[in-house]
This record gives sequence, C-alpha cells and structure tokens, in this order.
Amino acid sequence: ELGATYAEPALADLEWADAIIFGSPTRFGVVSADLKAFIDTLGGLWFQGKLVNKVGSAFSTTSTKHGGNEMTLQSLMTPMMHLGMILVTPGYTDPAMFSGGSPYGATAVVGGANDQPPAENDLAAARHQGKRVAEVTTKLLS
Repeated sequence: ELGATYAEPALADLEWADAIIFGSPTRFGVVSADLKAFIDTLGGLWFQGKLVNKVGSAFSTTSTKHGGNEMTLQSLMTPMMHLGMILVTPGYTDPAMFSGGSPYGATAVVGGANDQPPAENDLAAARHQGKRVAEVTTKLLS
C-alpha cells in the first residue's frame, strides 16, 4: 500500500504547489477510487479559488492493453478544468511521444500476470511530460 511508504497528500500541498500532476492506476477505465475520493475533498479549495491558474497534468497505468488509460486521463482532466487549472499535456511535442505514452499524458501497461515494469519508451514519455510541465510552469510564473 502506498500509504505505508509515502505520506498521503494534504490539501495544503496543493495550495503551495505551482503544478499538480495526478497519477492513477486505471480501474475499469476510470480513475481509482482512492484518488477520486481525494479529488472530492477539493471543494473548499475550489470555493476559495486556490487552484485557479495552477498547471495540471495527469498520467495513468493499466495492467492490460486497451485497459482505459486515455479514458482515465480524460476523467482526471475534467475536475482540473472545474478547478480552473491550466492543462499541460505532452501532446506530440517530442519524439518520445511517438513510441510511448499518449498525447494526453504518460501511460504504461504494467503489472499483470508477468508483473511487467514500465517499458523504456513509456518512461521516456513520462520524463518528457514532467519536463514539459516544469517548463510551462516556469514560463507562467515569470
């Protein structure tokens, strides 16, 4: 369980962050219940406008091909738009995106019967997405 290794995010973490990247395993083509439950606690920050104009991005994994990665990414973008965030996706802005990930965000097929780790092309797409989020956030802050 992630909670045993990493501290759960707090609402204050979202307030001080300049960019927020949500990541989720896909559960039947949508975001995991744990992350959805956290997003559902953001009403107070929404009401106060605390997340307006922050950069938002998303990544996802599945354990099977065609498991719903892109649907999960889109389901994560909807609350970001409601919160007034500025979506930054990787698009096809780097050669890495033509062999891994998705133009909506980094994706990978992992786990499954063979406990498969992310492929190198998926990791390259994820690194590009992180770099792009950092670059756009820096430009917006300057």
